[in-house]
Amino acid sequence: MYDVANIDMWKYNMSAYLKSLGLHVYLSTVKKSYLGNDKHIEANAQALEALRRTLSKDYLSIISHCDSAFAVWNSLTSPELQTTNNVEKEYLMDESDETCYMVQGIDSLEVHSDTH
Repeated sequence: MYDVANIDMWKYNMSAYLKSLGLHVYLSTVKKSYLGNDKHIEANAQALEALRRTLSKDYLSIISHCDSAFAVWNSLTSPELQTTNNVEKEYLMDESDETCYMVQGIDSLEVHSDTH
């Protein structure tokens, strides 16, 4: 299961599992170039399902509107998400589907994006 406190172990185990499902499944999770590539729609769907199965309801709600495994992976592994566990979260999918959440701090509203 996904656990922010054990993110490195989760990333290692999830990477290994995604690779076991096939190279394209793994690559659809970690390579931006797989976004929107019609040849990899099935790989993306498999990766999304695998990622979602490791999440609790709280984390599932963060990524529920994401439609790419790449966006989910970036959201779940972002330092912002790991350091904002006690912050109220609002969710937003930006135009590029690279960020699937918005974090609301005490004084401001920031959109976090990871553009690898």
